[in-house]
Amino acid sequence: MKFLFVCSHQIQNLIPLFKELNKIKDINFKVIYWEEISNDHFDEEFNQIINFNIDLYDGYNFSSLSNKKNTTANFFTFFNKLKILLKLIKYLIKEDFDSILFYGYSFPHIVAAIISKILGKKTILRSVSYNLGNRKIFKKIIRNIYFRFANLFFDEFWSICKLNTDFYLYFGVKENKITVINSSQITFDFVYKEEDKNLFNINKFLEVNSIPKDKKIIFYGGKFTIQKRPLFLLESFISADLGDDWFLLMSGGGGEYHNDVLDFLKKNDSRNIKFLGYKDLKEMINLYTLSDIVVLPSDYGETHGNVLMEAIQFECALLTSDRVGLYPEVIKHELGLVFNSDDKLELSNHLKKLATDINFLNKCKANGIKYSANIKPNFVATIMAETLNQK
Repeated sequence: MKFLFVCSHQIQNLIPLFKELNKIKDINFKVIYWEEISNDHFDEEFNQIINFNIDLYDGYNFSSLSNKKNTTANFFTFFNKLKILLKLIKYLIKEDFDSILFYGYSFPHIVAAIISKILGKKTILRSVSYNLGNRKIFKKIIRNIYFRFANLFFDEFWSICKLNTDFYLYFGVKENKITVINSSQITFDFVYKEEDKNLFNINKFLEVNSIPKDKKIIFYGGKFTIQKRPLFLLESFISADLGDDWFLLMSGGGGEYHNDVLDFLKKNDSRNIKFLGYKDLKEMINLYTLSDIVVLPSDYGETHGNVLMEAIQFECALLTSDRVGLYPEVIKHELGLVFNSDDKLELSNHLKKLATDINFLNKCKANGIKYSANIKPNFVATIMAETLNQK
């Protein structure tokens, strides 16, 4: 079977999945990207040049509709999408695939799905969409029309979790067309190849980053945007007053709140808080390994919460808001705690609960390890292959 995965650009947690799909013998797998970004590229939200420190292109078959770029700017403007759409239609007419998966609901994917249906191909939608948010009636009507129309042109819908399934159902997808296949995640063995595992050195990482060795770690990793609410977390952490045993590490930065976070740390007692700046995936794994709790306090607009999915593989308990896509799974599988996103006090109390109830903390960590077996790239690739061959 010839299987095409259509994706806007190189999304880091998808790369190991692509490598695993490429290994499956009865699938001729290929990725077509809108854009090809260089390993060192300028990220507008981080407001700096970043490098994930993984090979974005090794181990799978891919093509790109554009020349390699060193910035993520203008990827999603209307005119660039229109240009990409014309190239994508030309590509789909020229190439021959049995099944085509479109990653996301952008309009180039919808129009390309219509063309694919006309060409007699099986069309699949893979999305991280949720129906969370406060929207005015006009926007609700437009969304309803757009998604219900778009869904007419897909044969199958691959859901990543409960909220994603609920989204499909809300916009008219029949339940028998939905298959739940968990989101695949970055793993230690993918990031640290056999030849460079000797670089994984926690003590050196602690020393280089001036992190005290005798602390229990709460970790936040993400951009300092309005959506991700780093200040909300900082205020809750200080209010929780966890004593000197617990230390809050923050990585990422950029975004609208970058300077506000730095100013907050200067003005407040930040003996047990440290901002580390942007960290690549090798460094992130060091941080997950050090951490007891990983927190994602996001507001509306957050998707699945990849940082949470990555972290549970390294024995981290999760603390997240009820506006993050993964939150029903956090509750169901007891991976940690979920707080009411409008309630800063509840976030503080949940921090205290995880920090003081060690038995509960360890239970959440153990549950995370069990759950993480279902998000390993080879496991997810196998489920995808089986789903393709069944229908």
